[in-house]
Amino acid sequence: MPFAKVLRSGQVTFPKEVREKLRLKEGDILDFEIGDAMVIVRPKVLVDRQAEGKKLWQIVEKMHAKMEGVDPEEIEQAIEESIREVRRRKKTKPAKAKTG
Repeated sequence: MPFAKVLRSGQVTFPKEVREKLRLKEGDILDFEIGDAMVIVRPKVLVDRQAEGKKLWQIVEKMHAKMEGVDPEEIEQAIEESIREVRRRKKTKPAKAKTG
């Protein structure tokens, strides 16, 4: 089991094994969940809302143009199903195998 030491300013260096398993790289953002005598660490992705919102609306506009005459509720349902599928794939994606 890997371990790390807390330094004077509270900094911790994650062991290489942990960084590789979580696919961490310099500048990544981490989320901490604090429990009873334990901490769960998760990598996070921050999104620029304005830029991502603009991209999202461009996608939605293209979909509406392609699906003209289709019930808007059907379109929403298709989008929601697609989002769930992407999230499911991310959760079941296997970790990269070590080489070398």
